[in-house]
Amino acid sequence: MTRSAGRRSVGRYSRCALLVGANALLLAHVPAAAEFNPPGREVRPAPLRVMLEVAPGNWGEADVADVQLVLESVAREFLSHVAAGHGGELRLRVMPRGTAPRVLFERGGEGEYIVHLTARNQRWYQYAYQFSHELCHILSNFDHKDGGAADHAKANQWFEETLCETASLFTLRRLASSWETSPPARKWVGYAPAFAAYADQLLAAPHRQLPPGRTFDAWFRENRPLLEADPYLRDSNELLAAVLLPLFERDPARWQAITYLNADTASAGKPLAGYLADWLRACPQQSRAVVRDTMAVLGLTEVATAGAAASTDPSFLLR
Repeated sequence: MTRSAGRRSVGRYSRCALLVGANALLLAHVPAAAEFNPPGREVRPAPLRVMLEVAPGNWGEADVADVQLVLESVAREFLSHVAAGHGGELRLRVMPRGTAPRVLFERGGEGEYIVHLTARNQRWYQYAYQFSHELCHILSNFDHKDGGAADHAKANQWFEETLCETASLFTLRRLASSWETSPPARKWVGYAPAFAAYADQLLAAPHRQLPPGRTFDAWFRENRPLLEADPYLRDSNELLAAVLLPLFERDPARWQAITYLNADTASAGKPLAGYLADWLRACPQQSRAVVRDTMAVLGLTEVATAGAAASTDPSFLLR
């Protein structure tokens, strides 16, 4: 979830406490489609440096150092699939809050994204579920839209919410695999099945299933106007995420495409066809398949075909 918030909503805490747990995650950077290697010269991948700071506070019975380790593991898992093609530095400050998980539009004093989580105690699967959702918002350029924080919830915001719910489910299942052999500390040996069980529990919820006798096309035609009016209809977001999840699990590298969503600040205000066509055009060639597949699922195959053909006729964007 993304919501606007002023600085007064962001708490202050001891800088020295943060420095103890602020570790950099170095992730491989693969050259993007527009980059070329000079002849006869090997170009080494540049790292994406992620600075993650966890604030002390009301994490329940969880130790802040353990929260740090778990969130680093979540970031490492998700970003390893997303961050190819993106060097530089990403700063994140994570704080406990009691309302709803969110990433704020206003950044901190050092340019860091401020993330609020409601997960508490040692329910590590909930930390993973919430944090990966907010990471997805950040990486999909949630704050790169005309109108800024006050006007960000446009008609297409439901799509970003759906993608980020998909990211949460994906990350839970990937952590179930990676923690099976490499948990971040010995204390979590044997914890991996909890991630899989939580993902299974979420996916089995009745509201994530199509109503009996309904096709997805019919359901989406009925629910799309409701989502465009209120992008935070969670039952609908979550059903859509269950539909999109196989598109990304088929090839985890497909997550690289989300870094090209909202590349044009004007895209969010366009009709859905134009919004997704902008996403398709912004992606390098190797990232376009998942965008086309997503369009096909949503009944926009004609738009995907037109975008793939690089049509010079802009009329298809208005359909």
